[in-house]
Amino acid sequence: MHSKRYFIQKNKECNAMQFLVIVTSLFAPFLAVKSDSSIYGSWEPVIPRSDGGAVGQSLGMQTVHSVLLPSGKVLMTSGSSWRNLGPVEFYPDFPNPKAGRGIWNKDQDPFHNSKLDEYYQLVNNAGVYDPKENTFYRISHPTPVDDPLVKDHFAPNDLFCTGHQHLPDGNILFAGGTQYYYPYRTGHRATYIFDWKKELNITWSTVDWRLIPEPLAENPWIFSGFMERGRWYTSLVPLLDGRLALFGGYVGFDVGYPEMYQFETNSLVEFFDPSLFETNNTQAAWTAVDVKASPNGPFTSLINQPFQPTPGVNCDDRCKLDNQYDVFKLYPENYLLDDGRIFMTREGDWVSMRTSDTAHMRRTNRTYFVTIKETKITFKPGPSRLDEATSYGTSFLDPNSQSIMILGGQPTSSGTFLYQQKENYYAGGRGSRKLEQFHLSSEHWTIDRNFLDEDRTMHSALILPTRQVLIINGANYDFYGPIFYPILLTPRYNDQNAFIGYRKQRMNVGVQPRLYHNTAILLPDGRIWISGGNSARATVRNTIIPQQQTNITQQPKPNLDSVDLDMYFIDDGPLGRHQKGMLGVPTEIWAAEIFSPPYLFIDGNRRASIRDIQLLTPPKAYNYKSVIHEKTYYLLKSNKNYNIILDGLPMRCGKSIASLVMIKLPSNTHGWDGGQKFVELPYTVVPSNAINNGTGQIHLRTPNAQTANIPPAFYMLFYVDCKGKPSEAQMVRFDDRAQEL
Repeated sequence: MHSKRYFIQKNKECNAMQFLVIVTSLFAPFLAVKSDSSIYGSWEPVIPRSDGGAVGQSLGMQTVHSVLLPSGKVLMTSGSSWRNLGPVEFYPDFPNPKAGRGIWNKDQDPFHNSKLDEYYQLVNNAGVYDPKENTFYRISHPTPVDDPLVKDHFAPNDLFCTGHQHLPDGNILFAGGTQYYYPYRTGHRATYIFDWKKELNITWSTVDWRLIPEPLAENPWIFSGFMERGRWYTSLVPLLDGRLALFGGYVGFDVGYPEMYQFETNSLVEFFDPSLFETNNTQAAWTAVDVKASPNGPFTSLINQPFQPTPGVNCDDRCKLDNQYDVFKLYPENYLLDDGRIFMTREGDWVSMRTSDTAHMRRTNRTYFVTIKETKITFKPGPSRLDEATSYGTSFLDPNSQSIMILGGQPTSSGTFLYQQKENYYAGGRGSRKLEQFHLSSEHWTIDRNFLDEDRTMHSALILPTRQVLIINGANYDFYGPIFYPILLTPRYNDQNAFIGYRKQRMNVGVQPRLYHNTAILLPDGRIWISGGNSARATVRNTIIPQQQTNITQQPKPNLDSVDLDMYFIDDGPLGRHQKGMLGVPTEIWAAEIFSPPYLFIDGNRRASIRDIQLLTPPKAYNYKSVIHEKTYYLLKSNKNYNIILDGLPMRCGKSIASLVMIKLPSNTHGWDGGQKFVELPYTVVPSNAINNGTGQIHLRTPNAQTANIPPAFYMLFYVDCKGKPSEAQMVRFDDRAQEL
């Protein structure tokens, strides 16, 4: 029995059928037949140890952003988490409720220094999960710094809808996030680095995470400067020289610029160069280039003439002119290609520009190539997509077909109203079943409009060590109709061992509904971490500032009653209150799950492992091996020779061939991992070390990072044995510039 949530369209007669549909939707995950894990995978709830920050299965927070650290831990944050500050009007107490104004209202001057404590309580939603130890700890949110442009104010640093990506040293750069919710959504300028090594030295059980950290106290966050303008929903692209290039996002009410109009998108490409970063001169690492007037770029491509704004939207003459042209998307899904260009697929988000007539959701099928030389940026039109660009179709650089694949996503839509329980229910934009494919060698698009077996949006596609791809999470709509089953794509080959397509297989179903703002990432042990999900906007009930605690030996638990989760949309903004047990989906999902793909059940408990990596005498020696907190890490470089010692190998195999692969550490939000990178590493078996009692040795000559398009970063190194079972990952840093970890 599959677990699609059925719905009844508005104004249709339902009665007994409606009751049956609702019951089915509530219990579908539990009614599903349990299937063979070796074929369909398996699920497990995450119930962290009781001495941490969780309350049973509840993490006490939403997880809009999830990042894997080199330590193997999962860093999660959500900032203010798309909530309203109560009280709010809701249906049915108010027949025509007004939409909530969010948490940050510009008219209320929320960033004045006198309001710092309250601000911190509302954004302080971050945590770290250790899959090895099954521990979850709440950790401190970064502390706001003084705003250099506004006297007596701090600079907002809400990490809700921030952009994030790994730096070459494994630290994470977080860029921007939410400035205001009202009068409309805007982005702030602050950036922070999360130091993964410093996090290892902090005993979170003795830290009261609810309080603003004292200066120089336990805090892994490092302020890393201001961007030129605010960014809300930005994407960061890793470059081969170690820099990160930032694209997209709404600007903010930025000092020195004309007042932002509604839906105004940042036209700057900004670069962060970690080699130039200094804590006492944070701006030295930042460079901004305005491409609004660049020929052949989106901001000079006329698509929408004449333009008529949605009535009631703040759109002045500058807004009307700009909306005649194309624009960077929000959370744009951009890819660094082998030839050094960046390809703008045009997937990402338009739905945050959604109005009743969709006037501000640009209808475009254009794509662009971006060439970057130092800080000079040029554009060239790319092949047009075969349909209008959608929102939140997940994408990935397919290692099997050498193409960029876009799966599902929402066509331009103002959203859908469903009828349930004699009420209007706002479901959001409906997904699609499409597979759009950009073939890199021939630079052309193909489309299969029925690749998926049902409409899907807000999902992720994860590349697995086996070259399989897992489609997981999401729903038929933004906020309704969760899809509980993943789909496993397994590559198929012809007699000449050439890739000819994917075999699609439904996996076992999970339990939690994963709608908007869910995350999914590949863990070093080959399992999949899944968390988060929003069906609507929760309401904060109070902002009580906790009292200082001393001599803490066990982390304070979160107050699970501080947020009202029993809300749903009756329109795109106005809220109704759940009738418990009927609509069935909490506004925020605070429980996490882990999915184990079928490959983990191959050959029982036997599993290959990477015991050691040995650097053979190089032209210039360097410190290639380090032990950090009892865990070994390796530094790999281009064109070097290494021997890899393996344990736990299968004693007998058929004709299948083992493989050695690197997968860049994941950084997932809004259905996409902007740094996902799969690299196959050719190797040879060392003849004098034939398999003996499950032990063997292989020889690796690393590829050239520049020609193989390998950005400097931390990667998970997997050995996939000849039976198709991956080892647990060995953490390696591939970086020609680094001399030590």
